[in-house]
Amino acid sequence: MATPPAAGVAALRFAAAASWRVVRGRYVEHFPRVLEFLRSLRAAAPGLVRYRHHERLCMGLKAKSAPLPTQR
Repeated sequence: MATPPAAGVAALRFAAAASWRVVRGRYVEHFPRVLEFLRSLRAAAPGLVRYRHHERLCMGLKAKSAPLPTQR
């Protein structure tokens, strides 16, 4: 059975909505998944988001998901 042509678009919209919910809800434990989604989206559609904006998003998510150093 062949998948309908809009199935890829629907899956992409669903993943984008889930990523947006993670970011808006500040669920830091899922930020690496959002980063992975952004990277795969950049690979699939390089002209969709400007390079500079993409890098700023990735840097911000990496900074938020990095563990804080412990103080003594």
